[in-house]
Amino acid sequence: MKGVGWVKGLTGFLTALVFALGVPALSFAQLFPVSADVATVRADLLLWAAALIGVALAIYAFKRVKAIVGG
Repeated sequence: MKGVGWVKGLTGFLTALVFALGVPALSFAQLFPVSADVATVRADLLLWAAALIGVALAIYAFKRVKAIVGG
């Protein structure tokens, strides 16, 4: 399948981005204690995941339509 290669690359990029942003956040959390509900953190993570999936699908749809139209 043609689109599988860039999806794997995007998945790797997003994983690296999550780790790159997550590690400093955890280290700052130890320096600056913040009280956060587990439910709030979980909801935030789910919203970010949905947003990133939406961006990935929008990019895929754009490329797919561009290929169909012949651009």
